[in-house]
Amino acid sequence: MAEQQRKIELQSPDDLQYLVANVKRAAREMIDRDLPPIEGEDAMRRLVEEIVGEYIQKTFLSASPSISINGMSPSQKLLDSHLHPEINEDIIEEREEHEPFDGQLWEKAKALAIREEELVEQIAALRRNVPGVVVKRENSWRKVLEEEESVIEGWRGRLGEEDERVFREGRGLGLEVEVDGEGNERLVEVQRDWEGAIGGLEGLVRGLPEVGAKRERAGRAEEYVKGTGRRG
Repeated sequence: MAEQQRKIELQSPDDLQYLVANVKRAAREMIDRDLPPIEGEDAMRRLVEEIVGEYIQKTFLSASPSISINGMSPSQKLLDSHLHPEINEDIIEEREEHEPFDGQLWEKAKALAIREEELVEQIAALRRNVPGVVVKRENSWRKVLEEEESVIEGWRGRLGEEDERVFREGRGLGLEVEVDGEGNERLVEVQRDWEGAIGGLEGLVRGLPEVGAKRERAGRAEEYVKGTGRRG
């Protein structure tokens, strides 16, 4: 008994289409060489095309039992889709053409892919680090606000003490009293302290809007960290 001939193994129907297209392309090149296209009807060329196309169809149909596609025999429907003249009016199927490889375009695409990965990593890092940074800044703002409020309270207390001391000694501002040299020097010192305290308090009062703005930003940051700031 003769050894059974091994089948021609194809991986997909596209492989069969590729073989048929190459055979038809070679046939077309030979026809173009021997019977160059002319304007109008060319009966001779048309007859040759039909004969060659029929020959190609019969050849592949005869060889189909010896062909396997992914381990299976090709179906008649698949063969007809590539070989039947009613489906393929011309012996040459439409060619699948590819643009020449563009090295610069490839490098640009590769650079864009790398940049995309970098951006994804940066976004992930921001998602990890931003909440901690917000909490840290919120604590810093709170500390600044507390310090400024403490300074304001200190100035208020100092003004109250100076006021009480001046009037207790009978040397209030605008009060006409006779004082000796030492008393006059004391009065000047009290006036200087009073004016300095007033100036410092006025500076703090002018800074209150900024303090309020910082407090508001700290509140918004706290809402964002707690999740409430993301709504609305």
